Amino acid sequence: MVKSELTLAIVVPCFNEEEGLRHTFLTLSDLLKSLESSKLISCKSYILFVDDGSSDNTWALIEDLFAQNRLLKGLKLSRNFGHQAALLAGLDFVTNKCDIAISIDADLQQDPSVIKDFIKEYIKGSDIVLGVRKDREADAWIKKKTATYFYAMMKMMGVDIVPNHADYRLLSNKALQVLGRFKESNIFLRATCLQLGFKVGTVHFDVTCREFGETKYTIRKMLRLALDGITAFSVVPLRIIAILGFVVFFLSLAMGCYVLYQALIVGGTVPGWASITLPIYFLGGIQLLCLGVIGEYVGQIYKNSKDRPRWICERVLA
Repeated sequence: MVKSELTLAIVVPCFNEEEGLRHTFLTLSDLLKSLESSKLISCKSYILFVDDGSSDNTWALIEDLFAQNRLLKGLKLSRNFGHQAALLAGLDFVTNKCDIAISIDADLQQDPSVIKDFIKEYIKGSDIVLGVRKDREADAWIKKKTATYFYAMMKMMGVDIVPNHADYRLLSNKALQVLGRFKESNIFLRATCLQLGFKVGTVHFDVTCREFGETKYTIRKMLRLALDGITAFSVVPLRIIAILGFVVFFLSLAMGCYVLYQALIVGGTVPGWASITLPIYFLGGIQLLCLGVIGEYVGQIYKNSKDRPRWICERVLA
């Protein structure tokens, strides 16, 4: 394939980003023109903004930008379905409408200038190119620590994931077609893309501080993402429960033998409060913990069994 024939789609999920969206569009449109003049992409390349049910004027701004520029397309979801669903909706929309798609956050903290390096990795033969941040100096202390623990926990749970890779990546149209066949409701793209089986490349980039507005990825959303990632790709928690069950069983058996020995052989035992209440609290806590983990998996099965749409598109600008 000749380089100038590549059609690039830049997919940008948006949620309440009216303050910085115009700046994002101007930056990305200038980048597209530069890549086009360098013969890396074709003039058919475009930017897709996906409005994930914003409550501000994000969609009105997208409509205004669409009316002024041929480089822009837009999707409006009927409500807030979450970042992963909005991103997946955008990737689904551009499938078979481009040669390569690159997803990037609307705040542009992920350095957009390395998009040319993504394209070069694709030309070398990678159908998937992951953006991996060089460091986490731009993050607040608590986010830096939670991110470190998140990747460590995912690795411990046996999930195949690249540390410090978020959702800044390139996917070829071939990879997009295969990704569209994954229908689970709690899809976790950071790990799903590594399961597609295609050649994977990496590009390292710097992260800058957010210029406009505030982050929309709260601690609660990050914890939800981590939980979805674990339950979607690992059965290790269930195995831990099984091991814990065996350990508690053998401890209980040993304790029962000890009590019988004291009562039948030694004699003179006086039942105490601690020997009654401590085992009750211990076993009760273990049971509730195990039920909670099992319940999370059952909940995921329940959501997937209903086969409801992962997103609903209200309007399309194309």
